[in-house]
Amino acid sequence: MRLRQYTLIDLPSFVSPEKYEIAISTVCSALMNHGKIRSVYRIGSVSAPGISDLDMVVIFKDNTSTNYDPRAKLFNESKYLFVHPLFGACESHFNEASTLTHFHNYRLIGGDDIYPISKIDPEDDLILRRQTALEFMIRMLFVMTMQKKYRIIKVRSFLLEARALEYDLQFLGLEDGPLAAKVEEIISLRKNWFLKVDSVNEIENIFEQLLVLLKDVLSNELSVNPIFSSSVNSGRFAGNVRWQNSPELEVKSWGIPIPAFPAAIFSRKYFNLESRLTKFLVKLPVNTYCPNILIQRNKLSNSMAEYNRHHIPNFMPLTSGLRMI
Repeated sequence: MRLRQYTLIDLPSFVSPEKYEIAISTVCSALMNHGKIRSVYRIGSVSAPGISDLDMVVIFKDNTSTNYDPRAKLFNESKYLFVHPLFGACESHFNEASTLTHFHNYRLIGGDDIYPISKIDPEDDLILRRQTALEFMIRMLFVMTMQKKYRIIKVRSFLLEARALEYDLQFLGLEDGPLAAKVEEIISLRKNWFLKVDSVNEIENIFEQLLVLLKDVLSNELSVNPIFSSSVNSGRFAGNVRWQNSPELEVKSWGIPIPAFPAAIFSRKYFNLESRLTKFLVKLPVNTYCPNILIQRNKLSNSMAEYNRHHIPNFMPLTSGLRMI
């Protein structure tokens, strides 16, 4: 039997589909009783109960302010299903974001259906799709590289992000090839996670295989068409992750290594400690001649982040989470 090379944390726990519906109903009812909310939408799907999380987009009436946090009173399974804060936006931002962001599969579950029917120039849409896909894939690359460096795998998070990678490959027109095949393998593993007694034993190999394939695909894509930035050649992705314009894709790290085995006990706190002791630099090809559609999207992203910070601080803005411009 091969010795385990990683400490595995964030292991999935089975939750029945009925419990998902109860959590959705509970949160939606609380939101609609709040009085400042126009609409509540679900996005995403529950394709693997116990692994899938719940994503909601909450549309506030314009000029609304509240410190309300719908997750604050959730416990046990319901809290487990909401991996991150709900997305939130004022109505004006939501109308503009519908064409500039690629959140998809909106289903109304509360309030008025105000999802705008709008169109965007096909060339601009291709630019937005490509930038969105590259942003997610770059983020996934450095997050996986961090976990490889720490010798810690956040299992459920990995399975969630690998599923999302399927959409990014579609955006890039890369539905075929080794990376797409590996993603399909992971999706199959997700679906059968609680049916196979040895599912957890497949994680280490499939994690390392995906990391290699992801970096190869990104290297090829960026060498042909670099990711866009707005007259900026360096910046910061996260507290301990910086980026820099470079001819080739590379992720470098430095810091103080510490044993990974306590992570199984201390989990998130231990992972955060590792992040304080280790720094990363993502070197990648960047095009600083940014298209107008991305400048427009960046302006909206800044406005949404600022609005949410001051008016609805417990809700995430409808942005990609990776800032290059």
